[in-house]
Amino acid sequence: MNTPPVQLDALVVGGGIAGLLALDALHAKGCRAWLVEHQALGCGQTIWSQGIIHGGLKYALGGVAGSAARSVSEMPQRWRRMLDGDGSPNLSAVAMRADACAIWTHRSASSLAGLLGAKLTLQTRPTKWSAADRPEALKGITGQVLRVAEPVLEPESLLAVLGTRHAPRLVQGSVSRIETRANHVDVQVSVAGEHVDVEARRLILLAGGGNANLQTLAGASGKSTQIRPLRMVLVRGPLPVLNGHCIRGAKPWLTITTVASDDSQRVWQVGGEVAERGATASEADTISLAAAQLSEALPEISFESTEWATYDAPRFEHATASGGRPDLPTVLDEGNLLTGWPTKLALAPLLSDDIAARISPTFTPLPAPAHWPRPTIATPPWMETCRWSNAPSDAPA
Repeated sequence: MNTPPVQLDALVVGGGIAGLLALDALHAKGCRAWLVEHQALGCGQTIWSQGIIHGGLKYALGGVAGSAARSVSEMPQRWRRMLDGDGSPNLSAVAMRADACAIWTHRSASSLAGLLGAKLTLQTRPTKWSAADRPEALKGITGQVLRVAEPVLEPESLLAVLGTRHAPRLVQGSVSRIETRANHVDVQVSVAGEHVDVEARRLILLAGGGNANLQTLAGASGKSTQIRPLRMVLVRGPLPVLNGHCIRGAKPWLTITTVASDDSQRVWQVGGEVAERGATASEADTISLAAAQLSEALPEISFESTEWATYDAPRFEHATASGGRPDLPTVLDEGNLLTGWPTKLALAPLLSDDIAARISPTFTPLPAPAHWPRPTIATPPWMETCRWSNAPSDAPA
């Protein structure tokens, strides 16, 4: 006897922050929605991220005050409400790396001057951080240090909180067939070695690097995704806690975040210019560049007893005509097939708003069968990396 297909209002494919927040918004609306993830929650872009809830720093530095800048500037306040437990979803259990980011300048203080008056592009204007109160890592900086209200969260903890909340609606499996119909999409999902047929009113692809293949499987072009390669740097050792941006000229130069841990062997994630240049360089050259730049930005910090590593962290975004980075999340609506890209972690709630607004509930919420496997949380890159090397010779002693 054939088993009838599972009927859903929406099937979300992809268990990163975009998929989890979309699932949350759909469930809150009363939709019967499940999420399928074939690896681990957050595997890829979410677990690779530095956890910063950006609020428009690059727009402020560039003096741009358009609709994209205003939308981005509202995100730290929205995330702060969720992290405080006053917004939906309640993220008060998420571990934090920092409540705010520091901004300091490379050599010249002129690049910070505009930030103090950036009312149009930053919802919360940066304030001067006194020498006595600034982070320990920046005590020796002679120029201005600013504090900007961009919270920094721990991505692994964020995934765990949302994954626990929506465990009944999560499925560990892979999509093996997609056929679009007039009023729904027929999807075959492989779960624990068996094929499960799903009849979803909307199929929502939020799988990052997997979107292109899934679109092709659905008969779409699969050419709407662009890839921006990045190679992040990890530094491990007796380092101070530091979360913030070093500015050079009119743009962020180095972005450093510290993994939330009480261990004296702290881990820094380093992005910015070095991550962009490292995408086309060897691991050794990327580490040497990072060591040289960190010594310039933080001349009083010793890296003598540190270890270094890198990891590839490509960004998968909606393709733009110019090939440039999109400023806002994008949803591609192709009938019953929706494909989305959040652009960055901070903007994922905007993407979930957009998706939830397109779907109305018709079925009573229903959990996935309890015996089906649920996806675990992805392993952070510093726990996966096994090629740690000693401090490069040009790192400051």
